[in-house]
Amino acid sequence: MTGYGIAKQFFRDAQLQVEIKSVNSRGADIRIRSPFDLKDKEFTIRKEVIESAVRGKIDVVMELTTDNLRLSGLINEKLFRDYLQVLKPIADEFELDGSHLLSSVLRIPEVVAGGSDHLNETEWQIVESTLDEAMDRFLQYRQEEGSAIERDFIACISRIEDCLERIAPHEGNRMNRVRERINSGLEEFIPVESIDANRFEQELIYYLEKIDFSEEKSRLSQHCKYFRENLDTDVMSKGRTLNFIAQEIGREINTMGSKAYDSEIQRIVVEMKDELEKIKEQTANIV
Repeated sequence: MTGYGIAKQFFRDAQLQVEIKSVNSRGADIRIRSPFDLKDKEFTIRKEVIESAVRGKIDVVMELTTDNLRLSGLINEKLFRDYLQVLKPIADEFELDGSHLLSSVLRIPEVVAGGSDHLNETEWQIVESTLDEAMDRFLQYRQEEGSAIERDFIACISRIEDCLERIAPHEGNRMNRVRERINSGLEEFIPVESIDANRFEQELIYYLEKIDFSEEKSRLSQHCKYFRENLDTDVMSKGRTLNFIAQEIGREINTMGSKAYDSEIQRIVVEMKDELEKIKEQTANIV
């Protein structure tokens, strides 16, 4: 859900710049900073951004600059001076370091905030068209990042599926080793002639069924297939769906690891977990 877009247009005697950037967030958190009074337009801006971006922690920053890059309208100069006149004598009196006073005052609410400059309809159209252009570039950035993430997803799922196939050759030996280990351990404590062979075989079959993970393998294969299918869909908010599928993939991998009783299978399970972690890290980056 990271994204970035910027657009510029001439506005009055200056240049208007609209910058949109976002980082990951479960919901939609939009912050707007502008040198204009946008109280009557804020809902329109938020609606457009949410409909296009869906979710993320999104900053929409509008700036006016002149040829010498002097910021225009972004600072409430009167309030800034008032705070500075009050704080500087206090800092001097207590011999405090005043080098950061300027930046501290700029962080005070309303010092750098929405301006009081009202827009007429023609000016609003310029602002709106600049916002639309920045949003288009923002979405293009997201699209390019999404394509790269999709390639990573496919590579990770392919490696998990490959690991699943590599487990098969070790399964037969695993069952035989478990059987031999139980049998030798039993003979160590109980004389052979005292063992009820039929009962032993029944208990052994029950135990081997408990550690059999053929169902987990089948479900894991289906989850991987389902993950691929969802990657190909054009629906919005597929990130949540992919995250849920990744959780199910993790459950099957963990169960297989707990039932493995084989060092080689455990090593392969670790490889699958490593690929799954890469997927989980990236699911937060898609809408």
